[in-house]
Amino acid sequence: MLDYYNKRLSEYEAIYAKPERQADLQQLVAQLQADVAHCSVLELACGTGWWTERLAPHASAWVATDADEGALEVVRHKNIRGLSATQTLNAHAPQINTPVDCVFAAHWYSHLLHNECDHFFNAVRTCLKPGGRLIMLDNKYVKGSSTPISRTDAHGNTYQTRPLKDGSTHEVLKNFPSHLQLQSAGEKYFAHCKFEDQLTMNIPHYWYAVMLKA
Repeated sequence: MLDYYNKRLSEYEAIYAKPERQADLQQLVAQLQADVAHCSVLELACGTGWWTERLAPHASAWVATDADEGALEVVRHKNIRGLSATQTLNAHAPQINTPVDCVFAAHWYSHLLHNECDHFFNAVRTCLKPGGRLIMLDNKYVKGSSTPISRTDAHGNTYQTRPLKDGSTHEVLKNFPSHLQLQSAGEKYFAHCKFEDQLTMNIPHYWYAVMLKA
């Protein structure tokens, strides 16, 4: 998957231009700007920094991380206001020396295997101050907008086959958890889990979750 995203760097942000998703993105950006205001934030799997650009100026400190050094180079060249630092980091099990107010992960949770979720949540807890929050957002599966699922493995993980402009195709893990699955996984490690989607925020293409550390 890392190879796929590295090859996709030049076309990474095209997904955010889909017309049917603009209202959702506008609403999510506004909500998240308020959520991260005056917080120290660790961003996981920042990619080329689409969310970083829009949110970092509202935080007190923002560290953008990714496993791909090529993606971080793109972020650095954007000269994003409010960006404190970039760092190569494994988002599967993040580890940092100084806990933060907020860990933010956009479009990352869907790339975890089902059996990796507990390890991820446990690692994130160690990155947060008491009362800190994990904020996540990701795609919901919407027929006609989402890339079709091409395969489901024996453990229920789903995959998409994605083409790139260079003519190559790549199988990418992409799970679409329900609220019940998210809550069941998150409540083992967090005191409170809040989920939003089209039912409460009218965002049909995304889900949005806030999990609070006790």
